[in-house]
Amino acid sequence: MPERATCKFGDALIEYTVVRSARRKKTIEITLNPQDGVVVKVPKRTSRQEIDGIVRQRADWILRKASANILRPTPRRFLSGETLPYLGRTLPIVSEAASGKRVSVRLEDDALRIGAPSHLNEQERVDAVHAAVERWYRARAASCLPKMVERWRPAVTRRAVTRVLIRGQRKRWGSCSSDGSIRLNWRIMMAAPALIEYVVVHELAHLNVMNHSPRYWKQVERAMPDYRARRKRLNDVGAQLWL
Repeated sequence: MPERATCKFGDALIEYTVVRSARRKKTIEITLNPQDGVVVKVPKRTSRQEIDGIVRQRADWILRKASANILRPTPRRFLSGETLPYLGRTLPIVSEAASGKRVSVRLEDDALRIGAPSHLNEQERVDAVHAAVERWYRARAASCLPKMVERWRPAVTRRAVTRVLIRGQRKRWGSCSSDGSIRLNWRIMMAAPALIEYVVVHELAHLNVMNHSPRYWKQVERAMPDYRARRKRLNDVGAQLWL
C-alpha cells in the first residue's frame, strides 16, 4: 500500500507518497504529476529515514519543478469548472448528462464537452470519463502526429519512417527504433505545437544517431536552431501534462 509522508524544507511543506516495490533493487525515483503529486518510488525495504533524506536532498528541485497542484494534488473529477490542456491551450470542461450508455467527449466552442450517463455512481463516472478523455487525446494524437513527423522528416533525415505509434509511456515523450519506428506519447498533445515539434524532431534525429552524443545534438540543432529553448520549456511544463 502507498504510504503518505511530509517533508519540511524551509517554509515549504512537501507532501509525498511512497511506493515500495520488491522488483526495484537499488534506485530511488521521484516523479511529479498533478494526478498523484510527488511520488517517491523505492526498493521494498528502504527505511523511512533514508527516504526522508532523499526527499530533503531533492527538495529544492521538487519545489522548482512542482506547481501548487502537484505539491497538494486534487484528484481530477472532470466536472464543469475544471480545465484540461490541449495544444498549449487551457480548455474549460463542460460536464453534461448523456442519454446514451457511453461517455461522449467533443471539442466545441473552445470547450471540452463531456457527457456521462446519469446511472453511474461518482467513482464509476470519474473512471469512465477518464478512460474516454484518454481515448479522445489518443485519437487526436493518431490524427496529428504522423502528419507532423512526415512534415519535419525531410529537414532532419533521409531515412524513411516505417511507422508512427501512439503510446502512453510514463517516463518519456517518445522513442525511436533502428527499424524506423517512432513511438510518441499521446500526452504530448496537451503541449503547445512548438513543443510537440521539438519531440518529433528529437525522435527523427535518432534515425541518424541512436544516442545523445554531440553529433546527435548537432543534428537536432541543424533542423531546429531554437531547440534548447523548446526543450527547456517542455521540461518546465511537462509535469503538468497529465490527466
